[in-house]
This record gives sequence, structure tokens and C-alpha cells, in this order.
Amino acid sequence: MAAAREDLLASVHPLAKALRRIEDAAAATQGLTMWRYAILRGADAVPGSTQNDLAARLGYSRNRIVADLDALEESTLVVRRRAADRRANAIEITVAGRRVMRAVQREIHRREDELLADLSPTTRRDLARAVERAAQAVRA
Repeated sequence: MAAAREDLLASVHPLAKALRRIEDAAAATQGLTMWRYAILRGADAVPGSTQNDLAARLGYSRNRIVADLDALEESTLVVRRRAADRRANAIEITVAGRRVMRAVQREIHRREDELLADLSPTTRRDLARAVERAAQAVRA
């Protein structure tokens, strides 16, 4: 008989919820929502992405991203390079947007470190690598 093990989702779910709370709180320190922070990260990672591309990569509604982009553009955190079709607008993060994104990211990492403080640095590094490998496998 195989040793009983917890379902992976049951094991990961409390951690995922805690990480989501961390990201929400960190984004709020800069006046952003988690989704607006994610859009900034996406625009930074793939310069010139269209809003459709960003929505698809983020798994976010193509309709809802428009309001978030409007707010980010109004706050001068992104600019849209207009195309004939609004959905094909290229999104570019501004210097201010990159500064805000990095501030949120630093706060996320600080809070993640607090959350995982009971784990050794080696265990944290191994956890990060394992999660990234699993995420890459899912994306492939």
C-alpha cells in the first residue's frame, strides 16, 4: 500500500491564498490592484504587447483589461501605441510605471520572505525552482 499523501492542490492552496493576499496588499501600497500590477509586469516583460496578448498571457478578461489600461494610462504608468483596432494597441510601460512596478515587487518579495522565514534559504530556493519548473510544464 502506498503511503498516503495530500492532494497537491490541498497542499498548495493555503500558500496560494497567502501569496495572493501579499500581492494584493503590496499593489495597494502603490495605489494599484493586483491585476494592474500584473499588467505592468506583463508590459515590462514583453514590450509592445497588444492588450489582447496581455489579457491572454494573464488569463484576464479582454473586456476588463480595457478599464485597467485606461486607469494605468491616466496615471502615466503605461502608454498605448494606437492601432486601427483598439485590441491591437501596443502597450508600453513608462519609466514611472517601471518604478511603481519595481516598488510593488520589492514589497512582495519582502512579505514573501517574512511568510517563508521558517524555511531555510536552500529550501526557499528549491521551492521557487520547483514551482517555476511546474509552471513551465503547465504552460508548455
